[in-house]
Amino acid sequence: MTDLELDPDDRRLIAALQVRPRASWTELGATLERSPVTLARRWSRLTEAGAGWMTVAPNLQPGTGALGLGVALVELRVPPGQVLPIADELCAVPEVATIDLTAGGRELVLTVIAGDEDSLARLLLERLHPLGVVLSVHAHPVTRTYVDGSSWRLPGLTEGERNRLTPHLAPPNRARISPLLEAVARELARDGRISASELADRLDVRPRRARDLISDVIGTRRLRFRTELARRHSGYPLCTWYFLKTPASQRANVAARIAALQQARAVVAMVGQYDLAVDVWTRTLDDVQRLEATIEERMPGVHITDRSLVLRTVKLMGRLLDESGCAAGFVPLPAYLKGGEI
Repeated sequence: MTDLELDPDDRRLIAALQVRPRASWTELGATLERSPVTLARRWSRLTEAGAGWMTVAPNLQPGTGALGLGVALVELRVPPGQVLPIADELCAVPEVATIDLTAGGRELVLTVIAGDEDSLARLLLERLHPLGVVLSVHAHPVTRTYVDGSSWRLPGLTEGERNRLTPHLAPPNRARISPLLEAVARELARDGRISASELADRLDVRPRRARDLISDVIGTRRLRFRTELARRHSGYPLCTWYFLKTPASQRANVAARIAALQQARAVVAMVGQYDLAVDVWTRTLDDVQRLEATIEERMPGVHITDRSLVLRTVKLMGRLLDESGCAAGFVPLPAYLKGGEI
């Protein structure tokens, strides 16, 4: 992808889209005090360069009706010379949503969203374990997601601007999930700002029907929009995974406190040798060490068992990334909405 540098207006636009992903350019222009045409042109420039993009992911927060999607964090050990070939092979697997290449006790950390628990078992037993050069596979089924990348915010907006953009959410609708709604979700994952006319062309429906379908899918509240940017442009170029052990009685409180940290991109509870996994973005390696000390000093009983620095992310929630972290392709997840009514 074409390299470019983000200026303050680019960052403010991304920050605004993180708060209100499908706001009209007119609404965004009124808040950011910029021409709607200019904002649309800026976003087009960012997406064409792969520096910014918008997608959706299943809403894995408790109480959304979207549980049971077969979510796990998976650690892979592979010989050093096989890291990139294995990563390339896994990029084509829809169930493998995110792939981090790491330094530490594992070469790859995978975020898996298999669609359901049976599919997760098949993926682990029939597709990951048999890979010839893989030395070990450690899977940790996720029991609860406290925060994910959709909640991370780029600095740049004032509190007043954030408040003006924050949408007022209606209660979830009771739309029955159908193959057509799943198709709409996949197109939103491909482009979170897809217009009704573009969706109508892709799904061969009338534009008015496409508008209704977009509203129905968003109204289920089973998706979370993610306005992403290449990490190198974020001001937080370092990504680190922490693996924690916590007392069971304190786990929810500890997870909530860590999730409130600005650096936290993901905090999940899981089954296995660790209780919590935490993904953070920081500015420097010193920040990594300071954050680790802060967690252990301010949260008695919490032990950081291991940590891994992310050397490169090659896939992020279905988006394929190039060496610079810019968007370069897309592989949809096997499922974005869970069947049945809410």
